[in-house]
Amino acid sequence: MKNVKYAFLTWIIFALFMCSISAQNNIKKTAAVNYTQGIPTVLVAEKTGSEIAIDTATGYIYQWHRTAGPSELGGWRVLGQGIDVRVDNIPPTYTPFRNQSWFVINGLDSLYHYTGTGTVWRHINKVGSGGGGGTVTTDATLSGDGSGGTPLKIAQQSAATSEMLTWTGATWEPSWGNPYTFVTSGATITTAINTVLVGTIVANITIGLPTCNASNDQKTFEIKKNGADIFGAIIDPAGSETFYDGAATKTIYSPISLNCTCRFSGTGVWFYTN
Repeated sequence: MKNVKYAFLTWIIFALFMCSISAQNNIKKTAAVNYTQGIPTVLVAEKTGSEIAIDTATGYIYQWHRTAGPSELGGWRVLGQGIDVRVDNIPPTYTPFRNQSWFVINGLDSLYHYTGTGTVWRHINKVGSGGGGGTVTTDATLSGDGSGGTPLKIAQQSAATSEMLTWTGATWEPSWGNPYTFVTSGATITTAINTVLVGTIVANITIGLPTCNASNDQKTFEIKKNGADIFGAIIDPAGSETFYDGAATKTIYSPISLNCTCRFSGTGVWFYTN
């Protein structure tokens, strides 16, 4: 009788032990790793087959994708090799071999990606700048590519010393701001100046305006006459251009100034105030 009780007690303890083991894991199947010569092609029985394979030719590890995903069809897909870490501070100069990643980070935190050609690697984050990386698209108004070595900055755009940026209505360009020129004889205004100061003259003179085109659209030029004389300064638009009222020229006498603003809409015309 004691033996029966002992056997029954042993069976109870064993059953409880097995239940405890069963409750502590959720293993669905046990399957060995497949080793293949080349990319695995075997179809996997999902209930019993191994879903991991190692290509002995390359060392790449593959995982079986059971069903098609949002961007992948079902089948074998190579697993990422991660990022290799180097203790030196130089770029990689080798061709990745067995079990080596196509990504490498060195002691300067510079991250490289193998291009797939020879020993050529692409520097992703530029001189270990600590993040970001890559480049940006710029035009002539900016220089640099946004990386640590060549940060973005305003391009010179042929600017001379002491020039400033002026908004043209479409872009920023170098300008002298409001520089002036002093004349006592005829002259043609250039876009490098904004104001013409006319001193004492001994006869009528002609002040030529620059061409009113898309580049000069909205630009204003001021002609100030203060000389102690009775002669006129004739303001003459370029070529066949006219003032808005149709006049070919305007004449001012001391002490009067004339503001001329270019408006270009396919053809140039000058607005004026005095």
